[in-house]
Amino acid sequence: MDPPATLVDNYFWLRDDSRTDETILAHLRAENAFTEAATGHLAAFRAKLYDELLSRVQEDDDTPPYKLGDWLYFSRTVKGLSYRQYLRRPVGGGPDELYLDVNEVAKTLPNPKQCDVHEVEVSPDGSQVAFAVDGTGYETYDVVVRQLTNDGADETIAKTLGGIAWASEKEFYYVTEDAAHRPYRVWKHVLGTPQADDALVFEEPDEMFNVGCWRDADGSTIFIESESKETTELRFISLEDGGGAPTVVRPREFGVRYDAASHAPSNSLILTSNASKDAPGTWALLSDGAGAAVLPHDESRSLGAPRAFKDFVAVRGREDGFTQIWTFDADAFTASLGANAEFDNGGVLRVRYGSVTTPSSTLDYDVASTAFTTVKVQPVPNYDEALYATERVEVPSRDGTTKIPVTLLWRKDKRVAGEPMPTHLYGYGSYGICMDPSFSSSRFALVDRGICYAIAHVRGGGEMGHNLWYEQQGKYLAKKNTFFDFVDVAAHLKATGVASEMSCEGRSAGGLLVGNAVNLAPDAFCACVAGVPFVDLMVTMCDPSIPLTTEEWEEWGNPNNAKYFQYMLEYSPIDNVAPGVTYPKMLLVSGLNDPRVAYWEPAKWAQVLRHDVANPDDVLLKMDMAAGHFSAADRYRYLRELAFDYAWLLDVFGKAE
Repeated sequence: MDPPATLVDNYFWLRDDSRTDETILAHLRAENAFTEAATGHLAAFRAKLYDELLSRVQEDDDTPPYKLGDWLYFSRTVKGLSYRQYLRRPVGGGPDELYLDVNEVAKTLPNPKQCDVHEVEVSPDGSQVAFAVDGTGYETYDVVVRQLTNDGADETIAKTLGGIAWASEKEFYYVTEDAAHRPYRVWKHVLGTPQADDALVFEEPDEMFNVGCWRDADGSTIFIESESKETTELRFISLEDGGGAPTVVRPREFGVRYDAASHAPSNSLILTSNASKDAPGTWALLSDGAGAAVLPHDESRSLGAPRAFKDFVAVRGREDGFTQIWTFDADAFTASLGANAEFDNGGVLRVRYGSVTTPSSTLDYDVASTAFTTVKVQPVPNYDEALYATERVEVPSRDGTTKIPVTLLWRKDKRVAGEPMPTHLYGYGSYGICMDPSFSSSRFALVDRGICYAIAHVRGGGEMGHNLWYEQQGKYLAKKNTFFDFVDVAAHLKATGVASEMSCEGRSAGGLLVGNAVNLAPDAFCACVAGVPFVDLMVTMCDPSIPLTTEEWEEWGNPNNAKYFQYMLEYSPIDNVAPGVTYPKMLLVSGLNDPRVAYWEPAKWAQVLRHDVANPDDVLLKMDMAAGHFSAADRYRYLRELAFDYAWLLDVFGKAE
């Protein structure tokens, strides 16, 4: 930028990348002590809420089993145990085999209350299991490979992205990160050899791109993905040809994103893409027997990754604001796709269904007969769906170009016709991520006390089409639409008699949303819950050493470009606090080890708010000194944290009894 622009960060002293500076740690502990003192009167109510939240959890529960090879695999939660167990049983019948108990893994960590295990992957022959474990919340994982058929020692691959892609029972691929926490290298490991001997398969030099890898469902292909916010480039390794160097599927082209899957029986790959540009000559449009495109381009439709099975293809996406699943007979096209637990699944697709009032159901869909079979309805104790109502309303946008969908949930006997209700408004609105109206039993702790729970599906998400709702109207120099939509929804709900007093909540990039909302309309809300809030937009986006910064330039803009610098500065929450104005009561919640939104962002925001607003004592910061971006991994500890947030919120509404 010429001439250069400068910003002054008066609270830079709060940043310590090592998280070991005792002066800063003492400051954060003092913040926690202040918050505890301010909320100490709620201790008994928090305990009551915790018991209530737990009462709606089926503590002893099994997931629906799925078939893979000669086994049926499932996971289990046990009353009193914080983490999952992973089990399998023979397809032909026999006793359950416990092959991974995360509760036992947690005991090996310095902090057993923070044990994040994910990407549990059994080897193709069923003889081993690989799992990724992080005990800090910083999301750097060690991959552990454990023998299931003998007593061989565990093998560990350190400091990975988490998860692996099995090539065979003897070797797998995995990803590592650079100093800025960017996944950028793919390695191949042979079991029984040192990690230092692993072969580097691919390295992504462009700091705007992240790398991932996976094995496709047909077992024939390893995919390597390089992806920025705007662009995708896939490579594949054919396992049927013995591996080898990766081959590019479609060279990267700015603005073109695509997904792919392999279909070994037809020796083909199948793609879903957002590109309206001509495909290379080696690609053919997916068509039916009459030559018509099975999924032609449509502005209102967005497609996710394809899943190819032996006899059909399934694609998940969105159309007209709702999630959809499309299936196609394998004989109807000349190129194929795939991904699932078993490639040859007998023509049955497993799906899940739910709504804000309907607990999640697992269904098997027979593609040939179009019949559904219910496999399991998630049990929710102490819940009666008949007590609740939901409605979808639309709010005109202030620019007159569209309408903003809003999902409302309330308890029927708590709503009096013609009278407004206290309302809690939730939003996110970034990265094209959709806030679907799914079921969450925890919301009813608010709803049962006469709170209307509202979800604003603002632009910046992808609810009404990824291209229109996100690419055109919800990012870069259109980002302010996200914040205008949210405050306009709040105003509309009050003007139409739905809401009386109103609170708001957002997490992560949703913190950017509510941070702007309280700056734009501080009198619209009585309370604001900001979880791991991304609020120091300018300082973070000017520092490429911070995790996620470079890739985020394709979301907000690069502040080194003058046209983005000024626009971003105008909506950076920490830079636009209104001096001398009474703000909503603020609860800022964060984790010390969060790599996505560093702890110093909410810590600095608390300082700025207290310095500028008319009611500084109403600003509380709660810092979990052992967690990361996704709160506590321990399911009971997570509910206690949620009880803290809800107790504070209900106290503001005068409903903490």
